[in-house]
Amino acid sequence: MSLSFREDNSSNNMSIITDYYKYLTSVTDDFWEEHIVDAHFFIIQSDENSIGYFSIYGGSKLTAFYMEARCLYMAQEAFKRILDEYGIETAFVATCDELFLSLCLDFHKSIELQAYIFDGSMYHDVKSPEYGRAGLSEIRPEEIDAVNQQTDGFFSDMTRERLESRDCVIYRMTNNADVLGYGVIVPNKTRPQLWSCGMIVLTEHRQKGVGRSIQIHLGDICHENGKIPVSGCWYYNHLSKKTIESAGRYTKTRLLNVKFK
Repeated sequence: MSLSFREDNSSNNMSIITDYYKYLTSVTDDFWEEHIVDAHFFIIQSDENSIGYFSIYGGSKLTAFYMEARCLYMAQEAFKRILDEYGIETAFVATCDELFLSLCLDFHKSIELQAYIFDGSMYHDVKSPEYGRAGLSEIRPEEIDAVNQQTDGFFSDMTRERLESRDCVIYRMTNNADVLGYGVIVPNKTRPQLWSCGMIVLTEHRQKGVGRSIQIHLGDICHENGKIPVSGCWYYNHLSKKTIESAGRYTKTRLLNVKFK
């Protein structure tokens, strides 16, 4: 059988991405998702029959790989050709993606631990939040520029248009008229049962339970809407990891940045 690849950025890609999730063994967050949704998709063919696909983000980062089980004996050959023919330098791969992870390990030069991905599907009893939900309120879309100024651009990729369409929702946490921090919920585009929850605490209010309170309240909002709260944080942000875990979420999944050169 002869292998070939062809680019396919048709409207069918969203259904391909949705189908891809059944091969994952855990949840993923919006950061992981955007590197697939915004990527270019390619079909893997054998004698002109489609047997799999892969995605490339930013020209040189591989972000998804799948081949039908009956053709897995060709997976290493296909993966190596993709690396060579498309000039792939790195890959973002979640540890819940067994095939993709295994092939990355076959050809890697080095691996960096990129992020933790947290799951909120199992409820855990946690200590009550230090700050009540009465202090949490949605910001208005027209406030986004002021919020970005206050948070050093933390929400720079969240535009007024995204807020108006409720592609994301930003919340302000206050106490006695003082702004303590902000939370955000981003509904996943391709796994609608997952809502990603993030937060930032203003410097002068950190390590007082603000972030934990925000995450607990965001998780409650998710559950009230029948959704599963998920979160992610940079692997080396130990305080953020501790905050998210203290809000009842747990992690068994890592996002890896695999380098091939």
